[in-house]
Amino acid sequence: MPHLPPRLRLVGFTLIELLVVIAIIAILAGLLLPALSAAKEKGKAASCLNNLHQMAIASQLYTADNASTYCFTFQVRGNNVFRRAWFNFLQPYQQSTNLILCPSLTIKFKEFLQNYPSESPDKAVANYGMNFRLGGCDWPGVWDVKDWPPYKDSSVKNPAATVFLTDSGTRPLATADPNKCVTPASPEKPGCWIVHDPLNDAPNTGGVTSDDPNWGGPQPRHSRRSNVLFADAHAQALRPAQWYWGGTPWLQPALGGGP
Repeated sequence: MPHLPPRLRLVGFTLIELLVVIAIIAILAGLLLPALSAAKEKGKAASCLNNLHQMAIASQLYTADNASTYCFTFQVRGNNVFRRAWFNFLQPYQQSTNLILCPSLTIKFKEFLQNYPSESPDKAVANYGMNFRLGGCDWPGVWDVKDWPPYKDSSVKNPAATVFLTDSGTRPLATADPNKCVTPASPEKPGCWIVHDPLNDAPNTGGVTSDDPNWGGPQPRHSRRSNVLFADAHAQALRPAQWYWGGTPWLQPALGGGP
């Protein structure tokens, strides 16, 4: 076979060269993917904070229309015939039900089987939890409003250090040790739309630290932190150990937390 002139010879990669290129691409992808994942998570955390700010506005509008009083964490009539959760009360003041869902949804959230939200008027669900003591409840003959009334905003002693809403969804330990109560390794609950003290959780005694999906502790789903909305309408990312434990003042409107 005659030799082709130099200008007509086919030029291509050898197998070894192709393997080297593929290896370099794989290495670059391995370096970039964690950074992209971290950036995506930061975006979700920022969106979550925006959700909380929007709900703060909705709550302020609600209290303005309701004698400066916070909405109930839940309300029940009869034998669970009529049931409403805090987000049902705030919904008329919001533009979208997406605001009550943190974008960092976990697989566990798909097991969201709570009784109250699933039967609420607009069928809404949330993976944010409201401070039970701030909103109380209204269930005549069971957990009566006279025993668990909602607070007026003027009665909250330290609004900047009193939790209103937070990323939620863990089963905390019944302990006053901040470093053990809720950690990134805490068992996850499918929903948890009420946040309450793990050692002083009346009227649902033992519900917070049990498998009850309605009551629980904060979920540190944003780089080991939870986004927290306070009664003064500011929000920030905090480690659970900074504010959540048995007997925490951060959940007590008559006290409030602090250094």
